[in-house]
Amino acid sequence: MDTSIQAHADAMRRELHELVAELVAELGPTAVQVMTGSRDRSTPAAWARGDSRPRAATETQLRLGYRVWSMMRDAEGPRVAAAWMTGANPRLGEDTPLTAIREARPADVVGAAEAFIGGIYAA
Repeated sequence: MDTSIQAHADAMRRELHELVAELVAELGPTAVQVMTGSRDRSTPAAWARGDSRPRAATETQLRLGYRVWSMMRDAEGPRVAAAWMTGANPRLGEDTPLTAIREARPADVVGAAEAFIGGIYAA
């Protein structure tokens, strides 16, 4: 199965608190806060514990973030995946993937991940 399709299926099937817990553990609560536009840095930890549930739009951001994170982690390892998620990206107009996720640009961020994994350097 295609990496992107498998990552999508995993992101949709996984319990929300589980995928948030992984994002918080691997990227940190501040990155998850940036990804979702949350006002409080402690909110992602509450989602990860299952103490509260985010709004529907935020859940969409979290599932997209997990999808892209897992694609990158599986292809490049967690260190490269974290650097890619938090670094400026020329395929995203020098925005970070976290910003593209927050701004609801799924085609852009998934395309940037696929290009990086595939070694495609021309924009």
